[in-house]
Amino acid sequence: MTGMLLPYLQKAVLHHDFKSLEEQAEIAEAWETAPWAVRSILRVELLTPSVVDPCCGTGIITDILRKSGYSVHSQDLYDWGFEGADKVGSNWLIEDMDLTGRTVMMNPPFSLACKFVDKAFALGARKVLCFQRQAWRESQERRMWWEKRPPARIWLCGDRANTWLFTLPPDQRKNPRMMPCAWYVWEEGHRGIEASNTIWKKGLAA
Repeated sequence: MTGMLLPYLQKAVLHHDFKSLEEQAEIAEAWETAPWAVRSILRVELLTPSVVDPCCGTGIITDILRKSGYSVHSQDLYDWGFEGADKVGSNWLIEDMDLTGRTVMMNPPFSLACKFVDKAFALGARKVLCFQRQAWRESQERRMWWEKRPPARIWLCGDRANTWLFTLPPDQRKNPRMMPCAWYVWEEGHRGIEASNTIWKKGLAA
């Protein structure tokens, strides 16, 4: 790979299961969350004062939440060099913390997203926001899961959200993976048909 890694990755710790940070990022499905998508969802969704980011990665969600006044517990399975992380080396799927009355806001690996949401509620979360490709809502494989756990709201990203693999240097960020993305929102006790709307880079939701 050519180019310089982003500053925060200079402190990243390579896990012993991988040969390089690039391999680690690819296998971990470590794609950044578009910052504008985080700021925009906070315009339309009210979170509990205490929030947990279980797969904080390079800290985009955590940093924006903290700057917005939320108290955030931030953790990840891998150490990506984010100094604001409270805990690294922690596997969310076997976590045992009490999340009663708290919000979980995250961008988990696509292949594990359903399990991450289930785990949040198993730990007692009051509200869950999950950033994923819109393709997550599709497929027969996940049909039963969605029928058992329908979200309260889906916020579509009206502007395509650029997502980059953590390890891609700035000078190579020219052809973004502009996938249709959305925020999926669950709230404890919600019943009824899910609502959908749109968030944009500028202005409030349409």
